Amino acid sequence: MNFIKLKNNLDIGNYSIHETTNSYGLIIDGTFKGIKYSSVETDIRQQLLELIPEEHRCHFDISAMQVNVKIPPHTDSNITATINFYIKTDNCLTQFYSLKTDKPRKKQLQNQTTGYLFAVEDLDIVDNFVAKSGEIWLLDVSKPHSVLPMSDGPIDRVALCLQSRKFNFNETIKLLEATGNL
Repeated sequence: MNFIKLKNNLDIGNYSIHETTNSYGLIIDGTFKGIKYSSVETDIRQQLLELIPEEHRCHFDISAMQVNVKIPPHTDSNITATINFYIKTDNCLTQFYSLKTDKPRKKQLQNQTTGYLFAVEDLDIVDNFVAKSGEIWLLDVSKPHSVLPMSDGPIDRVALCLQSRKFNFNETIKLLEATGNL
């Protein structure tokens, strides 16, 4: 299992995205293409945190994720699990993979730390989902995954993310079960 949809949807309401805290991608013709994480203000910050038992909330950070291109198979840097609150989904497929070999071809962008980009030829498709606005999904971002547009045109994908560097996917499932969110 690489992802789980939480039982309730959530209208994010008002939010404002501030300075970029991290980005993975390239500058092409003067424009950033990739994934950007930014600090965010939202009226429902406390409501987002309430998905996690109070004593563990200090191990989760909230950020805004913006995606404007197809994202190749990768694992995230320094994040072991993420809960995505989808605002704009742009009809994209989030696809997970398993490794075909013990030594897959992989590389890192300059600022990647524990994450990698993978050669698609070294991967098998395991499962996927298409998120809708308002939905909340827990993802195991330590496993190779990609974001693929299902139609032509520019991509404008936005989610608020509740991310942990301490709790992995299975541990986060237990936290969500403890608060009745699965």
